[in-house]
Formats: sequence, C-alpha cells, structure tokens
Amino acid sequence: MEKFNKQEDKSSFFSTLSVVFAVMLLAVTLMAGCETKNAEYEKLLDRIQIEDMIVKYYVDMGEGKHHDLAMYYTEDAILDVNNQVSKGREEIEKLYAGVGGSGEAAFSGKMHMLLNNAIIEIDGDTAKAWFIWTGVMNEDIKAPPRFQEQGREYDELVKINGNWFITKRYITADSGLPEMWEKSYKPRSFR
Repeated sequence: MEKFNKQEDKSSFFSTLSVVFAVMLLAVTLMAGCETKNAEYEKLLDRIQIEDMIVKYYVDMGEGKHHDLAMYYTEDAILDVNNQVSKGREEIEKLYAGVGGSGEAAFSGKMHMLLNNAIIEIDGDTAKAWFIWTGVMNEDIKAPPRFQEQGREYDELVKINGNWFITKRYITADSGLPEMWEKSYKPRSFR
C-alpha cells in the first residue's frame, strides 16, 4: 500500500507540474501575443496621427494660415515644391509667405485640398507617406466645384516626443501647375 501511495504521489506531482508548466506556457504565449497586438495597435495609431496631421496641414493652408505651416516641420526640414527647395523652417515660412502671404487673394472663393490613395509606412519613430492631392475650387455657392490642380506628395517623417513632424517633403504637380512653379518644374516620381 505504501508503494501505491508513493507512485500515486509521483503521478500527482507530475500531473501538477504538467498543469503548472502548461499554465506558464499559456501565459508566456498570451503575453507575446499582447506585445504583438500592442505593436500593431501602435503602428495603426501612428498611421492615423500622420494622416490627421497632413489633413490639418492642408486645412490650415486652405484657411490662409501660411505662417503656421512651418510648425509641421522639423527645424532642419526640407520642402521641395516642384523642384523649388526650401531648407529649414525659416525658408519654409518664406516660401509660404510668397505663395499666399501677401494679403492679396490669388483667386476668389474657397479651395479645398482632397487627399487620397494614402500609403503610409511606419518604421519605429520614422515613417514615409505618399498621397495624391487634388485642389477643388468653389467659386460660387450656386456653381459646381471645379478641379484646380492635382499632384502627388512624398513625405519622410519623424516622431519626436510623441508627435510626428515632416523632415522631407516632395510635392509634384501633375496638372494645374501655377505660374510661379513653371521654371523649376520637372516631372518626377517618388514611388
């Protein structure tokens, strides 16, 4: 009988050990799955933040807040609009002041920039984004909207203290090229 109890105790011990091991394995697997899910959620949140930032940028531009646009860039950022290059926030501010900061409206009505076909690739605290943009002009409340311009943009971004900033931005027109860009314009592609 004593032999039976020792064998039963061994069996019980190994059964308990197996259960403990299985629970530990399950816990480790679940934790690894959570880390993977958290990383996926973080990437998704970053993508949403980048897309929101670019949309806000164009909303600010549409509202004539040209002096605020440089805040979307790092201090040493590069903005290349149809091969006209501005380096650093100060030059970027000057470029936008020349585009619409003179106080004179280049057109009457309201213009909206539509962004679509977004491709955003996140790699830790850096990202690359590609969009097609379309300028739509609304000259009269009774008239239908009309396309003003269209093109592509390619951005390189960095996350600093939880916020995304543009380090390099390349904007290329595909149609509706404004006169101020005619001399520097060359067709190009970043995708």
